[in-house]
Amino acid sequence: YWDKQSPGNVDNITLTPIKENATRVAALLSGGVDFIYPVPPNDHERIKRSDDAELITLTGSRLISFQLNQDRVEAFQDKRVRQAIVHAVNNEGIVKKIMKGFAEAAGQQGPEGYAGYVDELEPRYDLKKAKQLMKEAGYEDGFSVTMMAPNNRYINDAKIAQTVASMLERINIKVDLKTMPKAQYWPAFDERAADIMMIGWHSDTEDSANMTEYTTACADASTGWGQYNSGNYCNESVDKLVKAAGTETNLDKRAKLLQEVEKELYQEAAYVPLHWENLAWGARKGVKAEEVVNIMNFPYLADLVVSEK
Repeated sequence: YWDKQSPGNVDNITLTPIKENATRVAALLSGGVDFIYPVPPNDHERIKRSDDAELITLTGSRLISFQLNQDRVEAFQDKRVRQAIVHAVNNEGIVKKIMKGFAEAAGQQGPEGYAGYVDELEPRYDLKKAKQLMKEAGYEDGFSVTMMAPNNRYINDAKIAQTVASMLERINIKVDLKTMPKAQYWPAFDERAADIMMIGWHSDTEDSANMTEYTTACADASTGWGQYNSGNYCNESVDKLVKAAGTETNLDKRAKLLQEVEKELYQEAAYVPLHWENLAWGARKGVKAEEVVNIMNFPYLADLVVSEK
């Protein structure tokens, strides 16, 4: 470990995958494990009430979204259809009902604090407008699509997908949904195996440029741009702005370039933003986890200090 002044006193760490949320929380509360992630919103109060464990939470910046494959579905090439879908999805309702308020509804890629964040780009649920847009685009009677999502990668991912599928039914888009473990999901994602696919993305650079480069840029196998753009959305003016931001050393000018990107993607309904996940860990008393966790969701375990209760 590079930090010779590390306060950590842990010599060995055993990592135990526990798939089921309830089982994972029960293992912590029974003393079977010392530190868990994630803690689902439904179990936050359960840990708070425990005398032997504590809940540690942080705001997060991982955007959960759906991508609309324009190569597979001709209707998705029409901006009005994409806009209709964005207006049909009540992401604030998802945050309230499914995430129990432990997330922030998103209208753009990067949350507040990111270079590129634009105040006025808010969630835009409006079912009446969604139906009107479908009618204007000539799809009032709707169409059928396939959707895929993981069921063990993001918090409540399968429930979210089921809810979004139901919301799209209201504008006559019939969804054949398939959820699967992440080990099977990512190969399917790489194959662009469904018309609508879920993806979560946290920017390694803590700004929206990284998000655009990988998830909404025109796909280019030689450079890696658009590698995780399963919607096959392509807007060369957006790519040009992001590349200009990548060489701009004036931070204010760079932020303005990235704000133009966010505005364009918003107006184009290039993808379907849902929410930014918040982060929650559970730790038994004596495990000083709060000192090693961070919004990047890579706890500095070499600095972990464990003491008796």
